[in-house]
Amino acid sequence: MKILIPTDFSMLARKAAEYAVSLSANIDAEFVLLHCDNVPRPSYSFVNKLDDILREEALKTGNELADSIRISTGINAKITCDFIFGDPIEVLDPYCTKHDIDLIVMGTKGESVIKNKIFGSVASGVLEHISCPTIFVPSAAECNKPQNIAFATDLTNIDEEIEELIAFAQFYNATIHVVHVYPDMIDPSTFDEESTKLELIAKTSYPNITFNAVMDSDIIDGLDKFVESDNPDLIAMFTYKTGILEYLFNTSYTEKMAMHSRTPLLILRKK
Repeated sequence: MKILIPTDFSMLARKAAEYAVSLSANIDAEFVLLHCDNVPRPSYSFVNKLDDILREEALKTGNELADSIRISTGINAKITCDFIFGDPIEVLDPYCTKHDIDLIVMGTKGESVIKNKIFGSVASGVLEHISCPTIFVPSAAECNKPQNIAFATDLTNIDEEIEELIAFAQFYNATIHVVHVYPDMIDPSTFDEESTKLELIAKTSYPNITFNAVMDSDIIDGLDKFVESDNPDLIAMFTYKTGILEYLFNTSYTEKMAMHSRTPLLILRKK
């Protein structure tokens, strides 16, 4: 597995890097610490020399960060550093394609109701422009392996989506807690949790699955209640580039939601 960690060398980015490396203890993974320089400059010879200096400094700082992360996590991880010019929102997706990146891990602020304050402007752009699976790590998150994953789903294409999530979960022998929030206008007897669980296990041959039907008129509020009560290590969602994310990061519930303050969020794209 090849994991990309965008970094501006802040404490928030370091937190994401430590989280990513902590996931890899029993996995053959390699990491790329990528720093993007997005400061526009004219194309003069002395500016080009400055660019070379900035590149050298960034790579030096990145290698120092890599050594520090190996020490803090106690994992002798394979970490390389890279540097590119350009807007991270524009360059990350082609970078992932060119370098066969399997997963992006990046930090989030997790502290405000405004979308670009929750994730920062770069992470907000990543939500809308990057096709690679991405884990967003709040500043208060703990570096726990994802033993319990809450899979938020509307049950559309669940057979295909859960297979993709299983490919990730089986690295950690994690339990996938399928969470479907439905409004109170629907008869609760519609959802037989035990039989649905057994059906999913039979279809996937993955034994670590539960099914949880949560009644609530608000999808995000219902999901957050599940997070509060069951305290999963990771939340997973499949989404288009807009839609549920737009709602998720602008809802009035955001400021008090547990998932934004401490629970990493794995976003995968619907086909």
